[in-house]
Amino acid sequence: MGLSATFRRVPKRVRSSISFGLKAVITVAGFYLLLTHRVDGGEGVGSIPIGQAILAYVDQVDSTTFLMWSAIAMGVKFIGVISSAWGWHALLRGQGLRFPFWTQVMTAFLIGRFIGTFLPSTMGLDGYTLYEAGRYSNQWHRALTAKALEKFIGIAGLFTGLLLTLPAGYLVLEQVAGSAALFGLSGATVLTLLIGGLSAGITGTVVVGLAWPWLIRLFMNLFGAFLPGPVRRHVERFRDAVTAYEGRFGLLLSVLLAKFITHFTTAVVYYFTALAIGVVGVEFLPIVFGSLIQILGTLFSPTIAGEGAREALQALLLSAHLGGAAQAVLSAALGFVAAEAATLWGGAFLWVRTPAWRPRFAEVDGVQVDYAWLDEEQVPEQG
Repeated sequence: MGLSATFRRVPKRVRSSISFGLKAVITVAGFYLLLTHRVDGGEGVGSIPIGQAILAYVDQVDSTTFLMWSAIAMGVKFIGVISSAWGWHALLRGQGLRFPFWTQVMTAFLIGRFIGTFLPSTMGLDGYTLYEAGRYSNQWHRALTAKALEKFIGIAGLFTGLLLTLPAGYLVLEQVAGSAALFGLSGATVLTLLIGGLSAGITGTVVVGLAWPWLIRLFMNLFGAFLPGPVRRHVERFRDAVTAYEGRFGLLLSVLLAKFITHFTTAVVYYFTALAIGVVGVEFLPIVFGSLIQILGTLFSPTIAGEGAREALQALLLSAHLGGAAQAVLSAALGFVAAEAATLWGGAFLWVRTPAWRPRFAEVDGVQVDYAWLDEEQVPEQG
């Protein structure tokens, strides 16, 4: 029996604890390696650790500038959160589930982000928004279908942002690739073509699937048996989810736009955090492109909430555009703080989500539900 098969036999709670522990160790080790990595400290200083360079740079930051641009960064992030919540709201409506947007869908998003601050990946946000949609409608299958499609459209929104900022991305990739040459082309050109092709392929596939689900079904009938297991399962999930929205292309396209805005505004946050720490001459589109790559990288990072990986990727991609590795690491860390600060007060809504709380309305196919399954929870057991 292989190691992975043995690990799957371990109880889920134990597996989760082991996984979280490993991520914590990797996160701490990653930060240590990053902050002790030596960079040029300037004329007459020589090579110094990034952590020391950050401490030296922080003393130069103007507090008024810092507070003003940090507040704007939080505002931009909150716009993205509203957009993402609206996309989820639209997908639920497409499944015949309707809740009040501001008092239930939006607050559920804030609660999910609050919980997600303490959990790896997007587990808190996805899990909690799904939980409330299923709990208050009692239509778990429909809610699961909406959540599955939200994930696919969300990743397409991210790659749409990369595709639109790709021309400026060449400047970022040129700094990363240096003078390297591959296949007779510059390394930056090869990377640009690869990222452009991948972004166009993923976005195009999702859009085609949203518009013509029958093409996905036809593809699976012809080639599904030849696909690797994990790929086949993802395609099947996408096929099943999008089929449930057949004929609703306008709604799905609006959700794609909402998810694009979500990822784009998250990347824009790092532009404003660069301004907050006093970086002069910062260019908008290269920062947005590099930050989108960084966001994509943190989705697959083996660290807690992408911590450490976020800062390392920003330093790798944008040091030349932000004036140095110290500024890149600092703006990345501040971007995470600004994003969390914009939504951390979701904990206040969690406090009032008592078992007796109900949305102002919850409709399934236009009919108000009676919450009978929830009222049963409130009846004490007879001893």
